[in-house]
Parts: sequence; C-alpha cells; structure tokens
Amino acid sequence: MKRMMTVTAVAVLAACGPGDGQQQQRSDGAPPAAGNAVPQAPPAASGTADSAGAAGTQTAAASGADGAAVYGRTCVTCHQANGQGMAGAFPPLSNSEYVTGDKNRMIRIVLHGLQGPITVNGQQFNNVMAPWKQLSDAEIAAVISYVRSNFGNNASAVTAQEVAAQRQATASRTGPYTVAELNR
Repeated sequence: MKRMMTVTAVAVLAACGPGDGQQQQRSDGAPPAAGNAVPQAPPAASGTADSAGAAGTQTAAASGADGAAVYGRTCVTCHQANGQGMAGAFPPLSNSEYVTGDKNRMIRIVLHGLQGPITVNGQQFNNVMAPWKQLSDAEIAAVISYVRSNFGNNASAVTAQEVAAQRQATASRTGPYTVAELNR
C-alpha cells in the first residue's frame, strides 16, 4: 500500500512538475530533499479559447481569456475537474476561504505559489503549489474569477488590473509563499 501511495505521489508531482526532469533549487541554494521536488509550472499555452458561456469569466471575457480553459491546462491535475483536490495531497478549491476570501491573497498564491502546511475546510495539507506568474494578467484574472464562481463558490471576479497591481507589488518575490506570510 505504501509503495502504491509513493508511486501515486510521484505521478502527481511528475504531472505538475518540470518536464525536463530538473528539480527547482531551494532558496538556500541546496537541491530539494529526495521526494520533495518542488513542482514548476509548465509554460503557458499560447492561445486562449473563446470565453462565451463560461461561468465566472465575464470580466475576463473582454480580454479574450477563458478561465475554464486556463484551469483545464494549469490547475486540474492537482485540484481536479470538480475542484475537490486530492485527499492528503492538494487542497480543495470548493468552499475554501483561500478562494472566496481576500482576492489579493489568492492572486499572490497564483503568481508565486504556496508551500508548507495549510488547513482547508478542516483538513491539513502540506505540499507545494507551483507559481504561475508566466501566465498573463488576463489569464490569471480569468482563472481566479472562474474558481471564485464555480465549485460551490460565490465570490467576486478578479480583474487583470488587480493582478497587474499584485504582480508589481510582489515583483521582488523569488519563492512560494507560506500561509504565515500570507496572513501577515
């Protein structure tokens, strides 16, 4: 059973991690410990799908970004198509205070990633979310708006201007956030 869980964890990290087999260096310059590879976000797709009819993408529709499409290529592997995450590995987006709460906090998480322990809906998780700052402001706004209005969530949309402001305010950031940093 333990071997099956390890194989599953490796498969999940491989799906979210770098395609070239490289591991990201830790902030102290040392390589990650075995089994603790830091997933890196794959390059953003060059095109965007039409956003007509996609829930939660009204704000992004004017920019041409489709939140559901961005979610499908960047988030679904870990957070799943239903937004329920993967038990013990990746937290759900459904009814999450991190999704429906402060939108600037969520923008920072998407831009720079998140690592370490987090409690979502009463469940503990301790993993790494890849940074997605290579996505455009419009794509990040669209995917966050999509998540904030789907999976049982009912929160306001995010604009590309709000993403741009957070991108500029956190431009010097070089690594993922921790929950403690986000809650300061």
